[in-house]
Amino acid sequence: MKILFVSHSSVLKFHQQKLLILAKKYHHNITLVTPPYWIEGGVKVPAYTGNKEINYIIGKTIIFEKRFFHFYLNPDEIVKKVMPDIIHIEEEPFTPVCWQFTYVARKRNIKTIFYTWENIDRRHNFIYSQCEKYNIKNCDAAIAGNFEAKMLLAKKGFIKIIDVIPQYGVNLSDFKEKIIEGKAEYNITYIGRLTKEKGIEILLDAIYNIQNIKLHIVGTGALLPKIKAKVKRLDLQDKVFFHSHIERENIPEFLNKMDILVLPSITTNNWKEQFGRVIIEAFAAKVAVVGSDSGAIPEVIGDAGIIFKEGNSKELSNKLKDLMEDGELFRRCINKGYERVKNNYTNEVIAEKIDKFYRKIL
Repeated sequence: MKILFVSHSSVLKFHQQKLLILAKKYHHNITLVTPPYWIEGGVKVPAYTGNKEINYIIGKTIIFEKRFFHFYLNPDEIVKKVMPDIIHIEEEPFTPVCWQFTYVARKRNIKTIFYTWENIDRRHNFIYSQCEKYNIKNCDAAIAGNFEAKMLLAKKGFIKIIDVIPQYGVNLSDFKEKIIEGKAEYNITYIGRLTKEKGIEILLDAIYNIQNIKLHIVGTGALLPKIKAKVKRLDLQDKVFFHSHIERENIPEFLNKMDILVLPSITTNNWKEQFGRVIIEAFAAKVAVVGSDSGAIPEVIGDAGIIFKEGNSKELSNKLKDLMEDGELFRRCINKGYERVKNNYTNEVIAEKIDKFYRKIL
């Protein structure tokens, strides 16, 4: 099949891996449309165009960086040049980009797919609301990043095909072999944005009375000064270490030195965890995972990790102690996590699901 794949996040080489598999293993003719760059981790990242198996089109794009908003000036020209069987728009249905390519596709009788992570029924501004209504009415299929997003889409009136498929997976070959053994001291890590809804302060409260641990905080964000102040106030300077931003390709090496990953996210009025990519990376690195029950975290973890009530630092503390004191539980979480990522969250598995989805809608 000839696929026109529209995705701002696929400016990253790392995010093009499923497209490579779709091209090489499933023999799809893939043309990737991206802006010339995107802001990732606060850094302007130019679009990667080095995979020979993928055709690239850098669209004429207007980008409003502070609002993470963009649109294309030449969607009709792009579609006319490629004339695909399917336009896979890896953008939310409320975005103008999704509306642009759906509108052009409808004129040319081309099948369209959009992607959604939205798991909270938020009120959008007038432009976003109109785009969403149009796309829900006119797109042929949708992929949701989590089960709640699928249910919300159906609630909004989307009655066509919806499958739940993660946006990105991992390559198990990126992660080193690891011997699981008893520990005198445990390295616990948090990886992600340093913002209030991510629950890092809950994690600090949880480790306060736990001995023989080190907490490694990886990430940047507006909450960093407050977190550092709390570390000092709780006298945790000897337990807590800050690593700032770690490039995606270096995450496997970092996780290889860790024992437990904690994702203590907290639901707000406008946000709850939509996936938690670090969970599947930890699974692949044979790191035990503890997560709150916010949003899609329990869905991703399944029975391969430990869940605690969001915002409950005492329960989190007890769960961490259980993992550290029960060697069988620790090993079971690690082994189940590795099996779960191997069976559900590799780029190979995701590409296979997308290929079947394409064939389903045609």
